[in-house]
Amino acid sequence: MGSEDFVMAGKLSLAAMLGGLVGLEREMHHQTAGLRTHMIVAVGACLVMLTSLHMADMSPTKADPGRLAAQVVAGVGFLGAGAIMRSGLSIRGLTTAACLWTVAAVGLAVGCGFWKAASMATVLVLLATYFFQKVENRISKGRYLRRFVVHARESASLVADLEDTLRKSGCTVRELDIERNIVDKKMQVSITASCPEDHDVDKLSRSFGALSDVERVEID
Repeated sequence: MGSEDFVMAGKLSLAAMLGGLVGLEREMHHQTAGLRTHMIVAVGACLVMLTSLHMADMSPTKADPGRLAAQVVAGVGFLGAGAIMRSGLSIRGLTTAACLWTVAAVGLAVGCGFWKAASMATVLVLLATYFFQKVENRISKGRYLRRFVVHARESASLVADLEDTLRKSGCTVRELDIERNIVDKKMQVSITASCPEDHDVDKLSRSFGALSDVERVEID
């Protein structure tokens, strides 16, 4: 093996190690994409980058080595989408999908010799996924998500009235969806709200029902 072969092996090994560190953290949180998946993505991205550079060296026209790398950045998004799951009001896997996309970038960076940036990015990802998760948990402690479906007559002020009622009760709107029936002049407003743990949901439902145009309120 020549010196170039050792450099190539070192880059692939470093990509595997950095990707594996992120994957190990995901594995500890029992995510579907764990240690092996992150290692393979990082190694694969690194290999693509090495191949791109090799093709550029071999090409008499010096082809752009970034073309294959760009396809990796776009293509890993499909892999990350497979890690995202929805369960009721909760969506899991967004952080893991972001980690997969980032370790692909780490692999590309190692492949082109930008190993310092790759190492720093890995450290920052680990800080974000491990340390700042505790910060998030502390911020959201004592709150939970509730979904309200309000059936009402068509009204231009209904949504604003609903949001005002939620705000006064200490809840924060996370997601709001409106469906309108033009023929019957009816509307359905679906609201996902973050509410305090000790919040009286029945009282809030009655407050919704007291609005003039509301006909029925459902709580999930």
